[in-house]
Amino acid sequence: TTGVSHMLEHMMFKGTRTYKSGEFSKIIARNGGDENAFTSKDFTAYYQKMHKSKLELAIKMEADRMRNLTFSNRELTKERQVVIEERRMRVEDKPNSKVYENLRLISFDEKGAYHSPVIGFQQDIETYSLNDLRVWYEKYYAPNNATLVVVGDVNPVEVVALAKQYFGDYAFNPNIKPSDRTATTLKGNSKVLKLKAELPFYVLSFPAPSLKTATDKSTPYKLEMLAYVLDNGLSKSLIRNQQIASSVGVGYRLYDKYDTLFTLSFIPANGVSNDTVLKAIKTQVAELINNPDFIQGELSRTKAQLEADFIFEQDQISTQSYYLGMLSTVGLGIDKMFTYVDNMNSISATEVSAIAKHYLNFDDANLVELIPQGVK
Repeated sequence: TTGVSHMLEHMMFKGTRTYKSGEFSKIIARNGGDENAFTSKDFTAYYQKMHKSKLELAIKMEADRMRNLTFSNRELTKERQVVIEERRMRVEDKPNSKVYENLRLISFDEKGAYHSPVIGFQQDIETYSLNDLRVWYEKYYAPNNATLVVVGDVNPVEVVALAKQYFGDYAFNPNIKPSDRTATTLKGNSKVLKLKAELPFYVLSFPAPSLKTATDKSTPYKLEMLAYVLDNGLSKSLIRNQQIASSVGVGYRLYDKYDTLFTLSFIPANGVSNDTVLKAIKTQVAELINNPDFIQGELSRTKAQLEADFIFEQDQISTQSYYLGMLSTVGLGIDKMFTYVDNMNSISATEVSAIAKHYLNFDDANLVELIPQGVK
C-alpha cells in the first residue's frame, strides 16, 4: 500500500484523547504561532514556529499526538477526499509531475524505497482502512523512531528537561528495526507518455549514490557540484545562446537515505525536436569530460554562490531546523550541515569532469518522454 505515511500525517491533526479535531492548529494560532507538516521520501515532519515562552506548549502537544491519536472513520472519510484532491492538483493535473512519477517507477525497483509516490497511488488512497493507519501509527510513532529539533533562543537544559517530562514515559517500540529496504536503482528503461499538455517534456535519470550510501564520501559532493555547473552551463548554452530549449533542469539529491538519481530535463523550444536538444546536451557533457578547463569559470561562480546561499540560509531558523532534523533522521549526523561549504570548495574542475565521465553514461540512462496531446 502506498501513501500511508502521508495520509497519517493528515490524520495527526484530527484529534487526540485530549484535543478535538482541528484544536491543535487553533491552539497554536491562538498563541501566536504557525504550524504545518510534510511527508518526504524518507520521513514525516511536524513543526511549529512560536515565541520561546510557548516551547512547553508545543512539546506537550506534540507528545500528546505521538501517543493519543484518536482514529475516526468520519475524519478519515473527509481527509481521504482532501488527499484525493491534493493528488489531482499536484499530479493528475500537472503533466510534468506525471512524468517524474513515471521516472521513479522505471528508475527504482518496485520492492524498494523511492519507487512509489509519497502521496500514494489513487487506488490506494481510495481504499485505506482505519486499521491500516492505526497499525502504521502504532509501529512507527515512537520515541526511538523520532527526532526532536528545537532551534532558537532557548536554554538547552530546559529543552532536555521538557523532552524528558513529556516523552520520557513513552516506551520504546522494540519492533522498530533499522530498515532493510534499499532503493535499488535500475538503468536503461524508457517510457513515452501521451498526456493532455501544452508542451513536450523530456527527463533522463542516471543511477547515483547519495552521501549516505557512497563508499567514497567525496563522490556525492562532486555529483552535487556537477549538477550546479551543468544546470548553469546548459541554461546558458541551450536557452540563451543556441535558443533550442525553453527550459533546462539538472537535479541531484545529496541527502537521500538510499541510492538516488542524477536527473537531466528539458523542454525544447517551439519547433525544435527532442533529439536536437539531447544531442546538444551530450555535446556539452562530452566537452566537460574532455576539457575540464571548459567549466573553470562556472565552477568558481558556483562556489561563491553556494557559500553566499549557505550564509543567508542560516538566518532562517526554519531552514536550520529542517537540515538538523533531516540529517539526523536519515542517519548522516548534523556535522554535515557545517562541513558542506568546505567540501564543495575543495572540488576541482578535473574531479567534476571525472565524475561526469563515470556517472553520465547516456546508454544506461532511464528516460521518460512526454508527447503533448493538446489541452482540450
